[in-house]
Amino acid sequence: MPLSDLFKRTPKNEPPKDNPFGSPEMQKKRYDAAMEFAAALQEKLPLVGGRSHAGTVLSIAARLAGSSLFRSLHADKEITPGVVVLSEQANEAWPQLMNLFAFYCKQNGTDVMSKPPVTQFPEQNKPLMTVEQVLAEYQDQYHQIMKKHGLNYLEGARAGMIVSSIIFEYHCKKVKDIDPFVAAGIVAMGVVEGAKTAPPRPGTTSQMPVKNNDRLVLGERDAAIQEALDHGGSFIDPHPEVLSKLQSVGLDPYVIHEKALIQKIEEKIGRIDFVQANVDELFRAWQGKPTAQTPTHVRLIQWLKANAGQHGYEQHGDSWVRK
Repeated sequence: MPLSDLFKRTPKNEPPKDNPFGSPEMQKKRYDAAMEFAAALQEKLPLVGGRSHAGTVLSIAARLAGSSLFRSLHADKEITPGVVVLSEQANEAWPQLMNLFAFYCKQNGTDVMSKPPVTQFPEQNKPLMTVEQVLAEYQDQYHQIMKKHGLNYLEGARAGMIVSSIIFEYHCKKVKDIDPFVAAGIVAMGVVEGAKTAPPRPGTTSQMPVKNNDRLVLGERDAAIQEALDHGGSFIDPHPEVLSKLQSVGLDPYVIHEKALIQKIEEKIGRIDFVQANVDELFRAWQGKPTAQTPTHVRLIQWLKANAGQHGYEQHGDSWVRK
């Protein structure tokens, strides 16, 4: 199911007309802008094992909201991008955004303020993108959409809280792949990070290299993940608990990697790239050796050598490209 389908079914109720959240007209502008950005984000979600990564996506929305708040507070200042700016204004303003986030969550049935948000996140939930990476990848599109709907930077920050609550609703209640209080903590941390980090000037991120998301990145785990985050693409990183359960019942965890690879091929992904690996040298070096001793990424090379052609892919150096 596309996330946008679920988003359209979330309650649209905002605070009553006589509250500090703004007029009904402004509420509608924020909601419409949030919905448009949520749909755009759906098209280029950061994936882990072929699925949206909850902690990362939550942090994207929260950091963009916080960064929009930063712009509203420091619009008249020229600050070097990436510099951390500590201000009393930000300390007073960001909790108001979190109150708005909590309001939307409670409208959908979750009281995230019923206990303190988690500040130490489980490893599997930690955001996989830095603040700088989030701003470089998403800020221009975010601000263009906000401006299109007539929102200034402060209202854009508030719209970001709607986006955050939508993602919260999906991952905490639909997919159920993250604890609600961990999710709330990630949103809070993201807002603070965005609100205190000087962003790049609008329009300058378009000069950065365009990331290629139509590819699967394979290789040794850390190298593949870093390459995908830096230059685009998805990667395969099964949850450690899943691998452990498979091993405990005598099953080979490699099957998860192979199935994920096949799924990407069936989706007709444009290319499959191996990083920091000479495909042909690795293939020759491990040929004939026991399967149990062969590294996972080498076994994927062996599978591609044997099967990629019949799926319409051909090898070009250390990559397989769809014909």
